[in-house]
Amino acid sequence: MSLLRETEKYQWWAMGIALFLVSPALWIGLQLDDYFHWSLVTQQTLLPATSDKAGVFGLFSFLDGQAERTHQLMDLGMVPWWTLDTIQYAFWRPISEMTHGIDYLFLSQWPWLMHVHGLVYFALLLFFTAKLFDDIQGNEHGAALLGASASFWAFWIFALSYTHGLPAAWLANRNAILATLFVVLTLRAHHRWREEGGLSNLMLSLVFFVAGLLSGELAVSAGLYLFSYALFLDRGSFIRRMMAIVPYGVLGVLWLVVRAAMEYGAKNSGHYIDPSHDVVLFLQVFGERAVSLLAAQFFAMPPELLSALPSQSKFMVQVTLLVVLAVFIVPLVVSDRRARFWLAGLILCVLPVCATIPHSRLLMCVGLGAAGLLGLLLAQWRSAWVAGSKQWFMLPIIVLLMFCQFVISPLLLPLEAASIRLGMDDALNSGARNLPISEDNKHKTAVIINPPMSSVAGYVNGIRLFESLPVARHTLPLVSGRKEITLRVVDANTIEISADQGLYDAHNEGLLRDPNQGFEVEDTIGLSVMAVVVKKVNEQGVPTVAEFSFKHPVHENNSDVDFYIWAAGKPVLCELPKVGNFIELIAKTTDCGL
Repeated sequence: MSLLRETEKYQWWAMGIALFLVSPALWIGLQLDDYFHWSLVTQQTLLPATSDKAGVFGLFSFLDGQAERTHQLMDLGMVPWWTLDTIQYAFWRPISEMTHGIDYLFLSQWPWLMHVHGLVYFALLLFFTAKLFDDIQGNEHGAALLGASASFWAFWIFALSYTHGLPAAWLANRNAILATLFVVLTLRAHHRWREEGGLSNLMLSLVFFVAGLLSGELAVSAGLYLFSYALFLDRGSFIRRMMAIVPYGVLGVLWLVVRAAMEYGAKNSGHYIDPSHDVVLFLQVFGERAVSLLAAQFFAMPPELLSALPSQSKFMVQVTLLVVLAVFIVPLVVSDRRARFWLAGLILCVLPVCATIPHSRLLMCVGLGAAGLLGLLLAQWRSAWVAGSKQWFMLPIIVLLMFCQFVISPLLLPLEAASIRLGMDDALNSGARNLPISEDNKHKTAVIINPPMSSVAGYVNGIRLFESLPVARHTLPLVSGRKEITLRVVDANTIEISADQGLYDAHNEGLLRDPNQGFEVEDTIGLSVMAVVVKKVNEQGVPTVAEFSFKHPVHENNSDVDFYIWAAGKPVLCELPKVGNFIELIAKTTDCGL
C-alpha cells in the first residue's frame, strides 16, 4: 500500500509537470479555425449559412458538400478557386461546440482564459487516465507491486507525451481532448462494471460513450478498446464477453446511422478520407500512414516535423525500429493479457486516424495503449533487473525507449503546444493584420497573388474581423505556396499566371481537393468578380497555367480590384505591368519590381 500511495504522489507530480510543459497554450491566442468559431458563435461572420442539421453553432460544418454554398465561399475568397465544389468537411460535435460557446460568448476578451478553460479538460483527462492505469495495470491477483509500478511508468509516459501539445493548446482541437477524456471514462466505468458489477457502472459507461461520440469522432476509439477488453481482459465465456459490449455496438451503429442521415462526414478531399466513401484511396495510404503514426508514438518522431525528409528512407528507418520493438515485446504480450489488451487496442485505434494526414495530434487515444504497454514492459524489465535477472540483451531498446519517452517527448511537448502560433504568425497572422485595407478601399476586391498557403484568404477575414479591422468585399487568392510564378497581362481585364510546379500543391494542400479529381484544360470556374480558365495542367491534373479574367479593368486608378503580393508577412499593393508585359515573382519578392 505504501508503494501505491507513493505512486499516487508521483501522479500529481506528473500532472503538474505536464501542465507546466503545455503552459505556452496561454500565450498562443486564437489561431486558424478559432476565428471561424468566434465569428459563428458571435454572429459576426461573412460565411453563408451551412446545412448543419444538429450542431449547436455549426462550428464544425466547414464545407457541407453543397456545390452552391462552396461557390459562395469561393466568391468571398473563404476557399480558393481550385476547391472541389462537392468537398465536404462536416462533423457532429455538439458537446465540443458548447464548450466553445462558453469561450466566445463569455471569455473572448481574454484569450488566455479560453486556454485556461481548455486546460481544465486536459487536467481532467490526466487525472482520470492515472486512475484508469491504476485500475487496469494492477488487476492481476498477486501482482500489486508490479501493477503499481506499471501504472507509475504508464502514467508518466502518457502525461509527458508530446502528442498532447497541439490538442491541449489549440482551442479548435479541444474536441480531441474531450473525446479522449470520455474514452478514458468509458473504459474505467466499463472495467468497474465487469469487475464489480452494478447496473449504475454500465449506465455510466454508456453515457460516457455517447458523450464521447458527440464530442469528436476520435471517441470511436472507446469502442475499439472495449472490443480489445472483451478479447483479452474480460472473464467468462467468449459469448458472454462479446455480449457485454453489444450495448456499445448498438449505440455506435445508431450514431453512425443518425450521422449519415444528417449528412455528416468527410469526402472528396486528399486530406481527410472517409473509408465509408472511398475505401480504395484509404487502403492506398494506410500502410505508410500507420507506420508513420506508430513510429511517432513509440519513438517520438513527429510526422509534421519530419515531412521534409525523403519518404522512402524515413519509412525504412521507422519500419526497422517498429520491428525491433515488436521482437522485444513479444514475450510480454504472450505472457500478460494486459499487454495484449493495450497492444490490440492501440493498433485498432491507429485505423481511424489513418484517414487523415499523419500528425502527432491524432495520437491521443493511440497513446493510451502505447503508454499502458510500455508501462508493463518497463516495470517487468526493472522488476527482473532488481531481482538479479540482468536482461542485458534488452538494455539497448529500454534505453532508447526511455530516452524517447522521458527526454525527447517532454522537450517536444512545449514546442508542440506553441507550434501553431510559431508557424502561423509569419505565415498568416502578421500578414492578415498588415493587409493595407482601410475604410476607403474595403469596397474593392482584394486579390492576393501569392499567399503562402491556399487557406490564407479565408483566414484573413476572420482575423481582421476579430481585430476590428476593415474587411474587403472579396479576398481572392490566385496561387499558393509563395512559389516562383510568371504573371503576364493579357488584356485590360485579363492576366495569365504560370508556375512549372503547379499553381497549388496537390500533395501538401490537398485539404480542399481530392488529388484524384484534377483539372482538365479549358475547365472554367466562374465567380462574381472573375472567371478562371485552366490553360495547362501537369500529370496530376494541377493547373500550371491559368487565365484570370476580371469584370473590371485591372489598370484603371478607380478599378474595383486591388492586387497584393505577400511580402514576408506584410502584403503590399502591386501595380501590374502594361498589357503584353510580365513580372516574375519568387518567395523573397517584396514588390512587383516595376
